[in-house]
Amino acid sequence: MWFRSLSMHGSNSYCARLKLSIGMIATAGAVSLSFWAVPVLAQVGGGGVGGGVGGGIGGIGNGNFNQFRVVGGVSIRPDGVLQAATAEEQNTALADLRSRLIGPQGELNQPTDRRLISLKNLKKIVLSSIAEKKPLPEEVLFLGGLTRIENVFVYPERQDIVLSGPAEPWKIGSNGTVVGAKSGRPVLYLDDLLCAFKTVFEARKTGISVSIEPTKEGVVKLEQLLKNSGKSVSANPRVLEPAMVEAFGPQQIKLDGLPADSHMARVILAADFRMKLYGMNLAKAPVAGLPSYLEMVSQQANLTQLQSRWWMACDYSAIEHSQDRMAWRISGPGIKTLTESEQVANDGSFKQSGKMDRLAKKWADLFTKKLEELATKDTVFGDLRNVMDMCIVAALIESQELQSLSHCDLSGLMGETARVELAKFEVPTAIDPQCSFIKTVQGWVVTASGGVMVDSWETVSHLKANDAVAGALESGTMWKKDDRIWQ
Repeated sequence: MWFRSLSMHGSNSYCARLKLSIGMIATAGAVSLSFWAVPVLAQVGGGGVGGGVGGGIGGIGNGNFNQFRVVGGVSIRPDGVLQAATAEEQNTALADLRSRLIGPQGELNQPTDRRLISLKNLKKIVLSSIAEKKPLPEEVLFLGGLTRIENVFVYPERQDIVLSGPAEPWKIGSNGTVVGAKSGRPVLYLDDLLCAFKTVFEARKTGISVSIEPTKEGVVKLEQLLKNSGKSVSANPRVLEPAMVEAFGPQQIKLDGLPADSHMARVILAADFRMKLYGMNLAKAPVAGLPSYLEMVSQQANLTQLQSRWWMACDYSAIEHSQDRMAWRISGPGIKTLTESEQVANDGSFKQSGKMDRLAKKWADLFTKKLEELATKDTVFGDLRNVMDMCIVAALIESQELQSLSHCDLSGLMGETARVELAKFEVPTAIDPQCSFIKTVQGWVVTASGGVMVDSWETVSHLKANDAVAGALESGTMWKKDDRIWQ
């Protein structure tokens, strides 16, 4: 996830495997202006297969959950602009979600260190549900309550690929996310797994990009306003702020490489938004010991530069595998925060310097340290980590040819041949800009933009043989019931 400072002479979106690049900084008169996206975190999908907005996988029972747009603290206006949701809207949506959730039954009511998810059975149940136009049960929608993916097992004798990880009974959390009842960590969503499967080839070829960009008209108007203000470092930005917001106008949201109306896209946007709020001191982090970046900046007697970018990226150890490649282990915290200083040109383009600002790195390291705790306090970061896990699994299956090795054909779920339609949600097209300022010895300055990089194919290129991972393989050889996805 990147925060970035940009010149007023133009804008340029930084493309990566999966990124969100947004923001604008006005450098004239040492007054910098920040804008950011207000994302929608989708609930849990449409109204079952064939239900909801445009149909698709993702519904709970027969209820239509797409009608509510306020989970994550925002809603979408009829004109496509994102805005903060009212407390009444949030409470109404949360109450409805809780009333519709059935909850886990039987063995699924007990937490476990290892739950197995059969992709062969998952494919059979999902495609059957599509053919019969029946909604999927919660145990499928929430992948048996998995909260992480730690292993991938290959079973040629049963023509199956099996995912494994800790699992819990699920419930609706306080912010509308489906979480484990014991840990409070978000559970994995089937819709996100299917999105990772469908976009696996794009992730290899061109990557996935999400950007929110200022309009050319807005850039020109804002630059002219600052010129007319006299470019004074003593100018009061609190007076200038309303005029600058009006001049700059809404930013346009562009998504490429993944469905713009998917739950995965909403997770990425929401995670960026929350990080930005904490970094820019617009919301207090729900964990102790995490000040905003601006609070850290304001304590500096001599600030030399703020042209740094921050981004969240995959953080996994080398993927271990048995010698016969039947067992795989995915380990590591999943997410880390990185930073690098940049040089901004007059035309608005930027160049990486290869250096790191000390204060910027300190904040990045601190945010990384707090991500595990944030995953339960602000669950969108747990959702983002789950998305990364699933993208890694999709890339691992494809890059290591596990379908061929297991004789398990996932063509109905994987890549361009996928026959599933993801749950669809309204696509936000623009955001209203917001501003925040602090004063330093150099004048009034604030800078923010952000992004997320999920370079799944790069991650799965780092492999390490370790026969110790084969010991977990035996537990999946005997499948108790072939008509369900879990055991």
